[in-house]
Amino acid sequence: MPSDELVEMPFLRNIGFIMTYKCQVACPHCIIEAGPHRKEEMSVDDALNWIRQIAGYRNGYIKVLSLTGGEPFYNMDKLKRTSAFGEACGLLVSVVTNAFWASTQQEAVRIISELPSIKMLAISADAYHQETIPFERVKNAILAAQECNIPYNIAVCTENEDDDEHKKLLNKLLEITEMDSINVAVTFPAGRALKELGILKHKTTEDPPISACSAGSSPIVFPDGKVIACIGPVIDLPSSHPLVLGNLRKNSLNEILDNAELNPILHAIRIWGPKKLISIIKDAGLGHYLPDRYIKDSVCNACYQLMSNSKIVEFLARLAENLEFRRNIAYARVYYLKETRMAELYKLDAGD
Repeated sequence: MPSDELVEMPFLRNIGFIMTYKCQVACPHCIIEAGPHRKEEMSVDDALNWIRQIAGYRNGYIKVLSLTGGEPFYNMDKLKRTSAFGEACGLLVSVVTNAFWASTQQEAVRIISELPSIKMLAISADAYHQETIPFERVKNAILAAQECNIPYNIAVCTENEDDDEHKKLLNKLLEITEMDSINVAVTFPAGRALKELGILKHKTTEDPPISACSAGSSPIVFPDGKVIACIGPVIDLPSSHPLVLGNLRKNSLNEILDNAELNPILHAIRIWGPKKLISIIKDAGLGHYLPDRYIKDSVCNACYQLMSNSKIVEFLARLAENLEFRRNIAYARVYYLKETRMAELYKLDAGD
């Protein structure tokens, strides 16, 4: 069964922008390897063009624009222009930040007040970020959001939820906010983590996680125009795989998202998580291509393991063309997620 989260995150209602790879810090767990040395960023012209396409998709179907990076607050002028245009186009704009700018609570209130188009703040805070960003800045950002009545959440990454440093950070956060505002995620051996984290502390298991994936409902757009189904570790993979949805420099957003509606591999992961695909791969006699162990309870790690293996990717491409499989996914979306568009489009394509 899919998790309840999937009901709360309808497909394609939220689209993210990687505004920049530049960041004040180079955290050792960063999937996209952001840092002060990086130059890649989304131009204002591209951002506004793509926002127009987002706002026009299916007559305003998309509701939320999430701005992330890198560090979006690195360029305040671009952040103001992009968020203001997003709001003017009818989108609710959220932004992800490490809170480096919140040197005092008063300064944090001033900066938030200068960005009235931003309606939601996601603050990254964990042992990795706080190696170089004082926790006091996270606290200032939280208190400022509370003072400005801006909804917020805290994104916390850890290799192991039993880690002492992780627990200390959670306790500090709970002194100023509620647990409902804190989202804990397990880090992945991808991106910079493969190079810098050394011996990882993850709990592992022979069994893949059973959870469905809600992250696959929200595509992410990169500065080069690439569109990927989620912000998980698969974005680190250089080669193509079923979760690469297209590129806005080659196709329109309408074309890319309409094709995503018909992507059976993506929707299988959204409905059942990667475990369903792992079972199909084993039944096809390809179990020897699967990993021996998975990070415990990490859907993202299991998905990354599939998409990083060229033989499995080739098999998934063939599976995606299987008529019966496509039908099953279309009807499963209706049954589990109450999403009818794939079934409607598929029926039209099939001439039924």
